[in-house]
Amino acid sequence: MHKLITRTMGASLLAGAMAMSLSAVAAEGLYSMDELSDAKVFDSSGEEIGEVEDILMSDDMSVHSLVIETGEILGIGGGEVVAERGMFTVKTVSKNAGFDNVEYQVHMEMTQDELKQLPEYNEGWWNKTRESLQHAWVNTKDISESAWENTKQATSSAWYNVKQGAENMGDEAKEATK
Repeated sequence: MHKLITRTMGASLLAGAMAMSLSAVAAEGLYSMDELSDAKVFDSSGEEIGEVEDILMSDDMSVHSLVIETGEILGIGGGEVVAERGMFTVKTVSKNAGFDNVEYQVHMEMTQDELKQLPEYNEGWWNKTRESLQHAWVNTKDISESAWENTKQATSSAWYNVKQGAENMGDEAKEATK
């Protein structure tokens, strides 16, 4: 009986883990950083406002922000602003989005007036954001380590309780069959 319960629990846990991992993989897309660089950027009304100048990555190697070059006319003027992840959507616009033929557009859910409020991409922004992210990374690491220890203890305790319950059920079944 004990082995049956253990096998059943193990199979259920494995099946659940596989289902979760498959759904996470299915939700991900694949994007070319090279092709995203220089993509056209549009405001909420669909008007082109600039292009992607740079792509900034965080410590976990996810996209943190896009640097958008705006307002340039014949190579004169304009500026660079930072749009953090969550402020934009990347869309594939090429009809044949195969390996060699990917084209993107970046769409902002902001008006041009709202876009003017985005932070300017400069050394001050870079230093402030880098320090903030490093601090957040250290805090997250500390919290994660603590959560991991708590999870290990809770799992160990739960497993012990299940094991004891299964053994008790086995003992009771033996007594009932005598």
